Amino acid sequence: MKIIVILFLGLLLALTGRVEAMDVGERAQVSWKGTWYPSRVLDVSGNRVFIHYDGYESSWDEWVTMDRVKIEVLWKGQWYKARALRSDDGYDVLIHYDGYDSSWDEWVTMDRIRAAR
Repeated sequence: MKIIVILFLGLLLALTGRVEAMDVGERAQVSWKGTWYPSRVLDVSGNRVFIHYDGYESSWDEWVTMDRVKIEVLWKGQWYKARALRSDDGYDVLIHYDGYDSSWDEWVTMDRIRAAR
């Protein structure tokens, strides 16, 4: 029975595609004082991202919270543009889907979030 469950879960993952989390090296748009800047993800820890701003010295590199990064969220196999509203102390982020009312807001784990493409 255990083997059947494992095979079923493997098949389910194969059909839905690989879940992409925010990864080191990924391109991102990060807000700083109200302006969006192209950047690169250097590290991810919990629900914070260490970024390098393109064209700037490494002295500008910083840890940012998810509310400063343009994101997409995976929901039922599709990526939706969203924005982070707030984070907890761990890996969860409260998000709002762009173009949807607040009844769709939800807490999601970082494995469902990627930088907006």
